[in-house]
Amino acid sequence: MIIFTPSAADLQIRELLAHYVGLKIVQSGSDEIVICGEIHIYRTAKGYTLNRSFQIELKIPLNSEHLPSVLDIEGSIDDTYPHRYQSGELCIETDTAIRLRFSDGFNLVMWMEEYVEPYFFSYAYYMRYGVFPFGERPHGLEGILNTYMDLFNESDMKKVASLLRYCGDEKYRGHIDCPCGSGKKLRNCHGNVIFPLMTDPRKKEIIAKDLKTIRSKIENEFTKRDSGTTK
Repeated sequence: MIIFTPSAADLQIRELLAHYVGLKIVQSGSDEIVICGEIHIYRTAKGYTLNRSFQIELKIPLNSEHLPSVLDIEGSIDDTYPHRYQSGELCIETDTAIRLRFSDGFNLVMWMEEYVEPYFFSYAYYMRYGVFPFGERPHGLEGILNTYMDLFNESDMKKVASLLRYCGDEKYRGHIDCPCGSGKKLRNCHGNVIFPLMTDPRKKEIIAKDLKTIRSKIENEFTKRDSGTTK
């Protein structure tokens, strides 16, 4: 799934620059558009108000399945913060969560409002109080699984794995026993949660790719253990 064609990116970038007047295009190529500048964030939640500007760089890939990325270009985010990479790129959410949210079409302004701005609020809140205001998502494979734990409203990882396998490999059949092992029929258990995921081809594709990634990572881990390359 291509996120942005050049024509689609042009329209959305114009909307983005109108919404965030402190941003401007600094590089425009055939495979990527780079936008830099200031965004001002005013948000109140959990009894805390953030009223501050940040200097960022946005990289918008063209004709690619890669999502846009955000970089901290003035050192506003402390190096010790766990969701800032050494490159300056910000870990704002798992790709899975963002792709599922925008499975019917990516929107740059909504992405900024729903993911980028909350990232900076969460960072400021964390630096003030030492806790995350809306919880914390792990990185890597654990982060993908954590995303599905939220989607399935399940804390049992074995149940999450079973539901994920069913979503990725099977067709929805509400009369069968729920893959979570509850003993209930799927339609009376997790059916209302996974039906929208399994019957939308775009979401089904995202889940299938995630399942492939998870299986590959687990297989590689077992291979390393069998070969004695991990402790």
